[in-house]
Amino acid sequence: MVLKQKVILFIWVFGLLFFLLGCQQNFDNKTDQNSNAIIDYEYLSLDGEYSNEINNWLNKVRNDTDEDLNYLSLDNGKQYVYGRGYNKAKVSYTYEGFDGEINRSIKATLLKGENSEEIFIRITSDTDVDEITLDVTDDKKQF
Repeated sequence: MVLKQKVILFIWVFGLLFFLLGCQQNFDNKTDQNSNAIIDYEYLSLDGEYSNEINNWLNKVRNDTDEDLNYLSLDNGKQYVYGRGYNKAKVSYTYEGFDGEINRSIKATLLKGENSEEIFIRITSDTDVDEITLDVTDDKKQF
């Protein structure tokens, strides 16, 4: 009877160990997590050197006192967003399929800041995008 209990205990411990080892996630590829990103974004300097098209657009929108949020979409998968009165940004990508139609969209959300603050970001996507939406919030908890 004692031998039977030891065998059952051994099987139970071995099974538990096997289960725990099987449930571990593989984190060896942490460096590759962003390499397959569909979109990426980065904050840019307002004083940086860019192409003539981008510099002309940026100068125009910075001098426009009527609009505080603008974007420029280029054919190479890059979008530029400028905002006056904002201090942070985040970007998301949505891929939706419905009734055989595919919709790919990018949403840039900007956090309201002081009127004197400015933000300039570049969004790069490696896929066709059907629409870009600019959203604003004053809720710091979203960031």
